[in-house]
Amino acid sequence: MRTCLVLGGGDTLQDDIAAYGGPVDGAIAANDAGMVWPGELDAWVSLHATHWIGKGWVQGRADRGYPPARRHLGHGAAGRCHAGKELPEGVEFIPYKFPGQTRSGSSGLFAAKVALIDMGFDRVVLCGVPMDDRPHYWDEGRQPWKACETFRPAWQALAPEYRARMRSMSGWTRELLGGGWPRKMFGLS
Repeated sequence: MRTCLVLGGGDTLQDDIAAYGGPVDGAIAANDAGMVWPGELDAWVSLHATHWIGKGWVQGRADRGYPPARRHLGHGAAGRCHAGKELPEGVEFIPYKFPGQTRSGSSGLFAAKVALIDMGFDRVVLCGVPMDDRPHYWDEGRQPWKACETFRPAWQALAPEYRARMRSMSGWTRELLGGGWPRKMFGLS
């Protein structure tokens, strides 16, 4: 059983990583979270692919001395992101939704989809993806993330075969998917 940490931008990110302590066979970061994870990144995903260059995410990771992500995965078509801007060089386009998913669940759910479907991990542990109104870890103004509620229906409607393979370390997603200590999270003794 291969376990992937999915890293998001919630202000719980560092605490979630520290609390996990279980097996880690890979890591996938969403958005800014790729700048703070010091280890290998199997993939770095975003629904805002132009930010890798425009907001300096790739350079921010390099400036910290962290290894580059193996893959950069974005959502778009014909070489353009969903906002119509040209995708940066080296960004691969892939669909961002699980099969049957009709709404966006944020970059965090996109990262979970990449882990389970596109990269073949058996299970996912969400760190920094609470999907509640806590601010993002990088938000110095500490503004609540009100958009969380618009993304929750996609998480709630996710097919049981995917939800059963996901757990979360914090917030609303922990309530939805379950959480707890690593061995208990997946029914291991």
